[in-house]
Amino acid sequence: MFEEKGQRDTIPIDLPSVMERIGGDEKFLHELIDIYIEDFIEKYANLKQAIDRSDFLVIKEIGHSLRGSSGNLSLNGLHNTSVNIELSGREENIEQAKLLFIQLNKEFEKLKNFLPSEKSLSIDQKWEGILCEAQPILPKVNSDINSDVTILAADDSVPNQVLIKFYAKQVGFQIDIVRNGRDAVEFFRKKAYSIVLLDIHMPELDGFEALNQMRQIEIEKILPKTPIIALTGSTFQEEGMTCLDAGFDDFVEKSTIQVTLAKIIKKHVKTTQVHIDDIPLDKSILPLVPEYLKNRKEDIQRIRHALEKRNFGTIEDLGHKMKGSGKCYGFQKISMLGHRIEISAKEQNADEIEESAGLLQDYLSSL
Repeated sequence: MFEEKGQRDTIPIDLPSVMERIGGDEKFLHELIDIYIEDFIEKYANLKQAIDRSDFLVIKEIGHSLRGSSGNLSLNGLHNTSVNIELSGREENIEQAKLLFIQLNKEFEKLKNFLPSEKSLSIDQKWEGILCEAQPILPKVNSDINSDVTILAADDSVPNQVLIKFYAKQVGFQIDIVRNGRDAVEFFRKKAYSIVLLDIHMPELDGFEALNQMRQIEIEKILPKTPIIALTGSTFQEEGMTCLDAGFDDFVEKSTIQVTLAKIIKKHVKTTQVHIDDIPLDKSILPLVPEYLKNRKEDIQRIRHALEKRNFGTIEDLGHKMKGSGKCYGFQKISMLGHRIEISAKEQNADEIEESAGLLQDYLSSL
């Protein structure tokens, strides 16, 4: 795939070491690199817009996303720059973000210089549009139809955040994502949303309490009632009914969000047009899969460490998050074993936790 151009000493990616870490053959890795490049160009354009608007939340999110995908491919220069972009967003340092934006361009040029000439030319055509401040790169699917729909979503699982945002953008919805109930309430206080999606189990403030505080804000400010939907990690109807009894307008099982997001919005949001076709799981998330599996391997070590300290609460939380994210990434068995770990932790059954952790380790090693 790569061919050397100019006076370069080294290719900026170690193909054998990456293949050894993520598995698969060289053809698969080349496909991941192609996907990474396409994804990078889009994120680069969106990052430019975010910096122009001083939108620090988006700057942080794009830095975080690029950090993960470039790290998966051992693109160290791009990875390190992305880490600092995420930090600049978190610290709300716009001058630093601008400097890092320039550095990001330089690091990508190093990679682009090793691509075949025909691919490099194709990228240059897209790149030119970004650098000349052409029309922003936005989701192409139904964006004009659904762009008036604004979503606030809260989920403490980073893998779930990534996928929910991806699905929303595929249909053209505007979306803000936060990682806990407290942040969700603050966003809700400052901005009007068409609909709110709240995970039930979150740190600092769970979904039930966030719901109560949002309803109180509506009363205090004399606002119309916003549809607030519970995101559950369970397929059991009982949990959904509990959410309805607590005051949620509806509930969605997180692993089905791909096919239910547009439908739930069509049901609850008063808008004339919402496209409701199923949203395809686009190849753009493929670079996220190796990092997702790597993090689950690290979860096994966290579970065993927590088991030594009899910290069943931590184990329950880890199991719950795996249960909710596994199916979303196409790994039903991870969800199943996560559910077993969650239940065993509630029962403080150390033997069953260790058994499930062992099964999970064997499964991940086989992928």
